[in-house]
Amino acid sequence: MGKLIKFPSVRQRVGTKYRKEEIARLNELLRLCDEDMQTLLEQIDQLQDELQSLTGEYEVLLTRLTKLIEVDDNDK
Repeated sequence: MGKLIKFPSVRQRVGTKYRKEEIARLNELLRLCDEDMQTLLEQIDQLQDELQSLTGEYEVLLTRLTKLIEVDDNDK
């Protein structure tokens, strides 16, 4: 029978080759995380803009409703 080759576990680092591969893999994962975080921050900015717009519309509607209720109460 042939020999079994044991591969290094996640926690076991063997030699420069494996360190370099792990460094490259970690750098790629960090780059992907950075891109995802940037996308989320952009989405948060868009949501904040939409929330400000809706808040403005809400205030206008609330002011109009308040005025109508006052007029209605005065007519009674």
